[in-house]
Amino acid sequence: MFTFIAQAVDPDTESPVFPSTSFVEIPLGLVLFIILYLLIAKVIVPRFEKLYTERQGRIEGRIDEAESLQAQAQQALENYQEQIHAAQAEAARIRDEARAEGNEVLNEVRAQAKAEADQLVMATRADLETQRVQVKAELGPEVSRIAVELASRVLGETPSEVEADARRRGTIDRFLAERG
Repeated sequence: MFTFIAQAVDPDTESPVFPSTSFVEIPLGLVLFIILYLLIAKVIVPRFEKLYTERQGRIEGRIDEAESLQAQAQQALENYQEQIHAAQAEAARIRDEARAEGNEVLNEVRAQAKAEADQLVMATRADLETQRVQVKAELGPEVSRIAVELASRVLGETPSEVEADARRRGTIDRFLAERG
């Protein structure tokens, strides 16, 4: 596939590895190398250094700016959390005050309701006592008449005789007084 062609090298001709050079080429090459070196060292490298320094400054500036923004964000977060805690504490205080006020109002309403209920019970008892006295006064003579009539039937006497005897003995009045 590959074919190598061998060339014969004549020993009298110039060597490809070590070419013959004239004495002008070495000093000229050395001068051109020094000029190229100085050009690179004095012009190109400082420009690269300047670009590198500017770029590094911009990067450090951005890093500082990012750190500053991060510190501001952290401060804002802490302020926000403080405000949240303050708002929660305020809400708890308001809730506790409302609960205390509600308990006060509830106790006042209970006391007022109890006072009204006690007053109503006393008024009702007074009304019942008044009605009892009134009913007793109204039904007293009727009960006496019914008792005399019943006694007359049981004893077989006339009602006027039973009533006169009972009045003499005070039986009806004592009975009504005991039931009183």
